[in-house]
Amino acid sequence: MKLHEFIEHADHEKVMALYTLIGSGLQDGDLYDAQTIALLESRRDDMISGKVQTYTLEQTIANLTKRRKRDEV
Repeated sequence: MKLHEFIEHADHEKVMALYTLIGSGLQDGDLYDAQTIALLESRRDDMISGKVQTYTLEQTIANLTKRRKRDEV
């Protein structure tokens, strides 16, 4: 869990240094199985085609802020 937190909060240079240390042992197929890759590719295709609604980070933050204000009352 600490490694995950480190990666989540580390700056780009630290993450790249860590990847350099362990990256040579990773292969493309090591991170996800075929089923997960197929699901991710399907979701990407749906997003690109406009089949699903997507939101920018700014839109997401605005929506969350609006909901929090609404729920505070």
